[in-house]
Amino acid sequence: MDKERAKFILQSFRPDGADAKDPAFTEALALAAENRELGDWLAAERRQDAAFAAMLSDVEIPEDLRAAIFDVLEGHISADESFDADFIGALASMKPPSGLRDQILGAMEMEKKVVEMPTKKKKGGVIRTFKWVTSAAAVIAIMGAVMVFFVGAGGNALAGTTPQEVEYSAIEMLESPFFALDLRNDRQKAIFEWLNGKDLPKPTSEDLPKGLRGLEGVGCKFLEIGERKSRASLICFKKNDDTVHLVMMKNEAIAADDVAEIQGAVTKCRQCDKDSEWAVTNWADAEHTYLLLSKMDTKELAGLF
Repeated sequence: MDKERAKFILQSFRPDGADAKDPAFTEALALAAENRELGDWLAAERRQDAAFAAMLSDVEIPEDLRAAIFDVLEGHISADESFDADFIGALASMKPPSGLRDQILGAMEMEKKVVEMPTKKKKGGVIRTFKWVTSAAAVIAIMGAVMVFFVGAGGNALAGTTPQEVEYSAIEMLESPFFALDLRNDRQKAIFEWLNGKDLPKPTSEDLPKGLRGLEGVGCKFLEIGERKSRASLICFKKNDDTVHLVMMKNEAIAADDVAEIQGAVTKCRQCDKDSEWAVTNWADAEHTYLLLSKMDTKELAGLF
């Protein structure tokens, strides 16, 4: 079992440990115990699940919700077509994360089960299938709301106009279960060619810290910074068992005073005060601002320069 397969399986691991004895989960958990990157990913995944569960537990459920649901199922309340149209339009405007289609197809292949809802006829031969469609639409609406919460965190937009705000937003993106690279490739040359073809910032060998030059790549992603949606790049490198993430953006994405302040901050690697698991540093040159993030020790990150 490789890491990507293990991640796919562990995404559905139940918090109460009920799946621990399942052979597939046992193998995936064993791999997570041996592989630091996968173990860190699983820990972040569990924290995300716990946070979302806590958020749901704070939601007040209306007392009449159960009755309202059964009213819809029984056809006492008709569907609002204008609401349906608005909701479908909202879903259409959502950009699904890269790789989602493959995950869905993989889940379908694993499950291989088809559930069919029986249809009933009312007096006069009118089929009641549409009521099940209505109830399904309600379920999709809930799922859509959940998707908005998570997909937004794993998309390509980083919020903020200060280095700290971009830093926090980048960590939220990297820890999102929906995070995915636009290109996966272990060759730096291929990564830089892809960025060049998309007219995105790409570093020269002189721009990169010495410790990143010639390293095996992981991949890259197109980013947009702040309200201006300044085009930026995320480039990921492999350093032993750690992944090093480089965000490269034009100076226009950051306030001028902040750019001047961080120009000499290259080797001042530190723990992020938002998430102590992340070591970070940033610097700037005449045209670009750089943010370097990794879960390696701060001394190791500083050693790349």
